[in-house]
Amino acid sequence: MKILSYIRHNSGFSLIEVMIALVVLLFGILGVMAMQYIAVGGNAASRELRVATVLAQTKIEDLKTIPYDSIASGTDVPQSSAALTGGISFTRRWWVVKNCIDLTLTQDNNTCSANINAACNTAVSNVAIIRLRTCWKDRNGADHSVTFDTIRWDEGAGL
Repeated sequence: MKILSYIRHNSGFSLIEVMIALVVLLFGILGVMAMQYIAVGGNAASRELRVATVLAQTKIEDLKTIPYDSIASGTDVPQSSAALTGGISFTRRWWVVKNCIDLTLTQDNNTCSANINAACNTAVSNVAIIRLRTCWKDRNGADHSVTFDTIRWDEGAGL
């Protein structure tokens, strides 16, 4: 009889033990939620960077199909980019300096500002340097940009 009484009183968990277990579980779930929030933000940033890189590469390829004598500096806003990134629009700006292999941008602050001008550092005939920058603002309003350089040879000039 004593054994049955002992078993009846020691079965299951007390209310305090259950509450402590729930608090521990709550902290674990909150940690996972915070990690998920950070991961989703990182995914959005990497998607924006990927789209900016693809837009830059596409424009570089376009500039390489234009005859050497016709390439010039410019700016555009690709319309399809906003649909790919949930409404974020991108601006592409490119600087072309002919007979040059190395350039410097004046008043450069890693934006696509119209105030930025290109200047040649190293002159080389029949070669043009192209610097292309894709700029965007993220959902928090922070400015971002990705910049690429490429060199274009004047095919018509010969060797």
